Amino acid sequence: MAVIEIVLNETDHTRLQGEYNKMCETWSRMGRGSLPPTFEQWLGVRTAEMDEATTAADLDDMRLFSAIERLVTSLPQHGFSLAHVTKQGVARSDATRGLAEMLVRDFKLQAQYAKRIEDLFEHYAKDAREVADQAQLVITNRTFGALNEAYRQLAERTETSVQKLGPDRAIGRVEGAAAILVGMEVMSRESAREKTKDFKIMARSAPKGKWTDKIFKGSDVDE
Repeated sequence: MAVIEIVLNETDHTRLQGEYNKMCETWSRMGRGSLPPTFEQWLGVRTAEMDEATTAADLDDMRLFSAIERLVTSLPQHGFSLAHVTKQGVARSDATRGLAEMLVRDFKLQAQYAKRIEDLFEHYAKDAREVADQAQLVITNRTFGALNEAYRQLAERTETSVQKLGPDRAIGRVEGAAAILVGMEVMSRESAREKTKDFKIMARSAPKGKWTDKIFKGSDVDE
């Protein structure tokens, strides 16, 4: 059998000697016929048990840290961001440190994981303004429908006023409104192109208004 030397300081030796003495007392009270193990034998078994328990705790901590790391790193893949909302002038570094320490304390992780979690948050955290700039404008169905209806009404009113506005001015109004909706992602470019194309054909084929209409009805032009 291999011989393993274990070096103990005075404090640990006293504590372990006390535990060994208690074990011996219990051993004798249980009426066992054999003698209790020697201190060295008992210490070997005790050390092995401590190593086994420590290994299990290490694995649990590693699994928990991996779960936290996997959660943080997968946020962007699912359209989420880890945002730091500045509050009362607290710097991001202080905020990430405080959050890491809280998680270590609440999950009963080993102290060395605090720095690793802090670095993880520091790397993936974004400012609230940065997150807002990256987010796309989301328009509700109700707003989407209202904007499309407003465009339809504008096109109809412009169509009835082509003679007063003139083809170019009427077409410009409809194209401008369509461009706004394309920029807001309410209308696709293809749809806008088709709508303005149809309107151009109609506007350029409409009969020209008489010169008297321009003189006496110019104030009725639909602006």
